[in-house]
Amino acid sequence: MPSQTVADVEHLYSAVNDVANEGATITLAPGTYVLSATDGGGGDRPNKGRLELQRDMSLRGVTGDRSAAVIDATGLPELSLTLPLPNQGTNRTAPVRIGRGSNAIEWLTVIGSTGAAAGIATDLDGFTNTRIRVAHVVSSGASRGVDVRNAGTINAGRRIDAHIEENEFIGPMTGAANGIRLANFPGANGGVVVATMSGNRTHGFQMGCLIGNNRASNATVEVRSSGDRFFANGLGCFVMGGQGTTAENANSNSASFAAHGSEFVDNTAALGTDRGGIFVIGGTSTSENAASHNTVSVELIGSKVSGNTAAEFQAFGARKGTTEGPAGTDNHVTIELQGVSKQLDVMTPSAPNGTNTVTVIR
Repeated sequence: MPSQTVADVEHLYSAVNDVANEGATITLAPGTYVLSATDGGGGDRPNKGRLELQRDMSLRGVTGDRSAAVIDATGLPELSLTLPLPNQGTNRTAPVRIGRGSNAIEWLTVIGSTGAAAGIATDLDGFTNTRIRVAHVVSSGASRGVDVRNAGTINAGRRIDAHIEENEFIGPMTGAANGIRLANFPGANGGVVVATMSGNRTHGFQMGCLIGNNRASNATVEVRSSGDRFFANGLGCFVMGGQGTTAENANSNSASFAAHGSEFVDNTAALGTDRGGIFVIGGTSTSENAASHNTVSVELIGSKVSGNTAAEFQAFGARKGTTEGPAGTDNHVTIELQGVSKQLDVMTPSAPNGTNTVTVIR
C-alpha cells in the first residue's frame, strides 16, 4: 500500500485529492494544517476546502503524540460545511469526511467549528459497505466529535463497521450536539451501523453519545462500549429504536447498546431537555403513530452510572415528544444489568399504550 508524508497544508491537499493516492496512507509531519476554501492564489479548492478521503485512504499524524499534527478547520466558511444530502435537503457536514471503502483517521487533533456537523463524518457515499477507524484522535469545537451515519436513499442498505478507540471528544458546551453519533437517517432504510468503542473520553456535549434510527425504517444500530467515559455532558448517552415524524415514519428498527466497564458519570451540564446518565426510548415521535415495531436492548456489565442531573437511568417503551403518549405501538425496550450495574435504579414511566413495554432484567 503506498504511503506519503506531507509537511504543510498545500501538500496535504495535494496528497488527499490526488487520484493516484487511492489506498494510500497520508502521514502528517508535526505542525498545524489550516484548512481554507481557497488556495494561496485565490482559486477554489476541491470540495470547498474539506478533506475527503479517497477509497481505502488513511490519514495519520505522529504515533504516540496526537497533539503533534493538528488539522485546524476553524477558518472554513459555512458554505464549506454544508452540502445537499439525498432526502434531507441542505445539511451540515464535517471538514474531514470518510466512508469510501476502508478509511482511518489516527493520531491527530482536529479542531472544528460550531458550524460543522462534526470534526469527522462518515457521510461520503457510493459504497455498499464501508469500514472506518477513528483512533487516538482529539476532536473539538464542532457540534460532534465524530458522526457515523447512513443518510439518503443512496445509502439505503449500506453497512458501516466502525472502530472508535482511545479518542477524546470535546464539545462546544452550546447547542444541540452529540460527542459520538451512530445513526441511520431519512432514506437510508435498511441501513446498518455496527460499532465498537473503547477507551474514549467524551465531554462538553448535549449528549455524550446518541445511538439510533432517525426517520428511517428496517434499520439497525449495534454498539459495544468498553471502558468509555461520558462525563460533563447534559446526558451521558441516548439510545432509541426509532424516531419518526408525520412525514417520515420510523418503523421496524432495532438498536442495541452493550457497555462493559464504561462510565456515565457527572453529566450535569445545563444542555438539552432530557438530562441524566442514560436515556432509552423504544419509539419516539413528534406526532401520533409515527414510530412502531421498534426494539431496543441495553446491557450494562460492571458499568458505573452516578452523579448525574435528573434521572441516572430512564427508559420508555414509547414517548410522543417530551410527554408520554401514543408515538406508536409494539415498541419494546429490554435492559439487562449485571455485576455492579445491578444496583442501578431504572425509572420506567408508564405508557398509556400497553403494547409499548420496558423490561428490566437483573
